[in-house]
Amino acid sequence: MELSHTIPNHEVGLITKQAYDQLLSICISRLPEEACGIVASRIAVHDGEQALIDTVIPIRNIHNTPHKAFTFDPAEWTAAYYNMQTNRQSLVGLFHSHPSTEAIPSSLDQAGFWPASSVSYWIISLADRSAPHIQPYRRTNAGFEPIELVFA
Repeated sequence: MELSHTIPNHEVGLITKQAYDQLLSICISRLPEEACGIVASRIAVHDGEQALIDTVIPIRNIHNTPHKAFTFDPAEWTAAYYNMQTNRQSLVGLFHSHPSTEAIPSSLDQAGFWPASSVSYWIISLADRSAPHIQPYRRTNAGFEPIELVFA
């Protein structure tokens, strides 16, 4: 299981082992469809601070072809975001799975994600079920840049 890539800005995706395992479990349980949701931190994150992902919130995929793409259920997305705010959690990123392809942003991913922001994007590849691969990315004006995955 590969957990890191060398990146120029040394930004990392910090995640607890429990959240990592939960993320994999959610994605595997949704097969053959793409899973999607939020990764969050129970610790409020301020500008410039590194967030620790310790919370994974699945959101129902309502896309017309859920085995190839994802769309958050608007009601679940709204409820999840409201609950995070109520519980003083920080939105760290969004995740989705690729049931049969690598953890590389697809053309649909490129078109569907927000423009450059502080939110990270986590793609979970289940192409090799015996060795799932999680790759976080940061969206920049130039596209998606991989960030290092680190267990906290």
